[in-house]
Amino acid sequence: MSEELKTADTNTKTQLSLAAALFFSPLVQNMLKENTRDITEKDREFIHGYIKFGYITILFWLITIVTWIMNYFFVLKFLNVIYTISIFILIFLLFISIVSILSDIRLLKWDDALVENYAIEWSKKDIILKYLPGYNIYLRYKEHSFDKPNWRIKESILLWAVFTGISMIGNNMIDTILLILVITRIAAIMSDIDFVNTTIKQHINILFLKNPEEIFGYVTGLFVYLWKAFIHLFSKIESYSLQNEIAKEKEVYSRIIDIPENKNIIIEYILWIILVSWLVYLIQPDFTVRTYYVGFLLLITRYLIMAVQLKHLPHLPIAREIMLLLKGIGSLFAKKSFTINK
Repeated sequence: MSEELKTADTNTKTQLSLAAALFFSPLVQNMLKENTRDITEKDREFIHGYIKFGYITILFWLITIVTWIMNYFFVLKFLNVIYTISIFILIFLLFISIVSILSDIRLLKWDDALVENYAIEWSKKDIILKYLPGYNIYLRYKEHSFDKPNWRIKESILLWAVFTGISMIGNNMIDTILLILVITRIAAIMSDIDFVNTTIKQHINILFLKNPEEIFGYVTGLFVYLWKAFIHLFSKIESYSLQNEIAKEKEVYSRIIDIPENKNIIIEYILWIILVSWLVYLIQPDFTVRTYYVGFLLLITRYLIMAVQLKHLPHLPIAREIMLLLKGIGSLFAKKSFTINK
């Protein structure tokens, strides 16, 4: 190889590594895939290390921007703390990467399974709509495709379901951090970056088939299993296992009840409203905490869209169990009354 070509290769390696470290990792990764530059395999490995490093800088860059914007809307000290810490980490990472590149020091080993780079299958407008709270519910149940669901819509519902649950805790710091992560995730996807590999997606995908309420089946399935184990001490019952009981409970919560055909589902929701009102009365939470309103708004929006627009509803965790308990008590009284009359 001539000295001129060696110099060209070195310059290319340095330029692409700097570009990757300075927020252009997806672009550089795509250039290497398309083989638009004549560089050696050793130099490719060097650049790949800085592509991986660049995704880390992009993450802190997004956190810095999001917290900076949110500082204008929320007067919260911890937001300023997160912003300050993230910007210092970002500056430190950029300094380390630039010095290392110019010193020809290799950083991080490349692992293709860690970060996936792909072409967006839909327009960016469609991506935003799929992650829009409320509209994602409408899209999922309107398509009614559960055996081969749209992964983006399903992931969107799961992300906002977790955010809704955390909002009920009333901790502004946890809620804000989670919101930053959700926004970062959406921004990464919009940039053709996917930090979640295929294996993790497969594990997340089995959490629920149709409704996120199915996740509660892991809790009720455990209680059913423990109850059957207790009964088994005194009498023989049919075979049971924790896995089977969880599967049965998840199947119940996966059902989508048609409201016109089964109006009893409305009673379940009325009971849930009474229960929540009673808990609010007992706990008397600080309603100046804005996250309470965000959580309840997202939750109510979900069920209103399903009930009003789509005319069907899923079973509600806890409310369903209370309904079963009330039916059980009612059946006992009915048997007792029947015995006395006889």
